[in-house]
Amino acid sequence: MVVGALLAFAAADVPAQEATDILASIDISSYRLNPPAYPPEAIDACVGGTVVLLIDIDKDGQRSKAVVERSSGYAYFDQAAVEASKRWKYNPGTENGQRVAGKLRMPVDFAEYDGCWSGDVDIEARADEATMKAYPVKWPAIVKDKRLDGLVVLLIQVDRDGSKKDIKVGVSSGNEDIDQAAMLAALEWTFQPATLKGKPVRSLLQLPLPYGKRASR
Repeated sequence: MVVGALLAFAAADVPAQEATDILASIDISSYRLNPPAYPPEAIDACVGGTVVLLIDIDKDGQRSKAVVERSSGYAYFDQAAVEASKRWKYNPGTENGQRVAGKLRMPVDFAEYDGCWSGDVDIEARADEATMKAYPVKWPAIVKDKRLDGLVVLLIQVDRDGSKKDIKVGVSSGNEDIDQAAMLAALEWTFQPATLKGKPVRSLLQLPLPYGKRASR
């Protein structure tokens, strides 16, 4: 067999290097710099959703087509995701060390507009102290090594039943690893909803999380 002969020749000459097959992927920096536009209709309706796109990537890393594999249930979210996919950059897949065309399955989230969650309340939502102690923020080593001191402010949508609908960074520390550590911890916490006239309501919680020397003050 030709393949067997080539392998034997390679083994006799130099140690063979195994080629690693890689699937097509998105350039994450281009995704962050070109987020999908939040449709005005969704702002008015105060809704959110997730679209799953199936994107065809050619061997040069160019997007050739994107279709909605799973709809968000709202046509404007689906269309916004498809339009955004035109602005992203991609990496082609490889097989046996050669670039090949491939498909990329990409979920695109549309969180509910913050303005839908920031109404007037009598008592603000709050994180449960017991879960915060059980799952403390694991700040990256750079905080201690470089004696960093600062604050991350998370924006957390807390629903009427205390469930989390979305978490994002409102005020960044300036370090992605520090921000990520805060968000990962918050995913484990439970929350008490805000109340208005004695009834629970959904709200946007601004949660400051100090690190370094500031955390011990």
